[in-house]
Amino acid sequence: MTPLLSRRHLIAGTAALGGSLALSPRLLRAAPLEGLDVLGAPNASTIVLVRLMQTAPFAAAAPSASFRLWRDTDDLRAAIVSGRTKLFTTPTHVPANLANRGLSLKLLCLLSMGHLSIVTADESITSFKDLAGKPVLGFFRNDMPDLVFRAIARREGLDPDKDMTLTYVQTPMEAAQMLAAGRAATAVLSEPPATAAIMMAKKEGRTLRRAVSLQAEWKRLYGGDGIPMAGVAVHEALLADSPELMAALRQGMVPAKDWVLQDRAAAAALAEETMQIKAPMFSAALDHFNVVAVGAKPMQGALVAFYEAILALAPEALGGRLPPDSFYLDL
Repeated sequence: MTPLLSRRHLIAGTAALGGSLALSPRLLRAAPLEGLDVLGAPNASTIVLVRLMQTAPFAAAAPSASFRLWRDTDDLRAAIVSGRTKLFTTPTHVPANLANRGLSLKLLCLLSMGHLSIVTADESITSFKDLAGKPVLGFFRNDMPDLVFRAIARREGLDPDKDMTLTYVQTPMEAAQMLAAGRAATAVLSEPPATAAIMMAKKEGRTLRRAVSLQAEWKRLYGGDGIPMAGVAVHEALLADSPELMAALRQGMVPAKDWVLQDRAAAAALAEETMQIKAPMFSAALDHFNVVAVGAKPMQGALVAFYEAILALAPEALGGRLPPDSFYLDL
């Protein structure tokens, strides 16, 4: 069972945050939001939101909030459409797609500028073009990792359905386990599964390596500072019904990101407690997360460029169009 972040976790460690996250009089006067169900993407940049949930303003605004990791994007979409969650970390195209289909969703901020790589045991693979003619294992077919991989392949002049042999499993950890066990030679992996595959293979006497960074490939082929890949989205109802929670999110996101990067041991312990990521694995993977905490509005240009690349490849992934300007919030 995926662990929940309980009230005890929410209030733990608050004293260490210091005055920068002290409660404002407005937050003290507000009626708390009850029963908030927070969902987190199964990638390590989610740790920023997990940390933020420990802060005093968040705990005051939503004292009974719970946290769990979603299993796959179908699980996430079901929770959003049903109204079970109004705050979640997500691939950036998911809330854009659902907003274009009529749901009142907003993208608050980015948490990661990409955390995908090609991990392989094949020594002949040193560039993306070397994947031509090779078997490649992927996950989340027709979703974010697959769309990024396919966009890069096409920009490189490769047809991913003809010039290589793509197969898929449901989750990145399944792909990591197959790679580590020698049942696949090359895979597209996120973090921390990429780190997990390398560590597991080493224990079995096999060598795996990150041969290609998809973030570096994206920058080379599309420009920009990476892939605006993962972020925090909210239901519009929170803007009106819980301004105190929104203030806590805006006030705490950057300090939470800074804490993760500055206190790696504590961040790794928190990831093990709440996200089913072993602390040593988290620590080893942290440098590959490309963690940020920046509002969606100032990143709108980069997001639009990213969405346009997806639209050219798979229009249905975004509901056929760009989201409106009102979709992008700021911290």
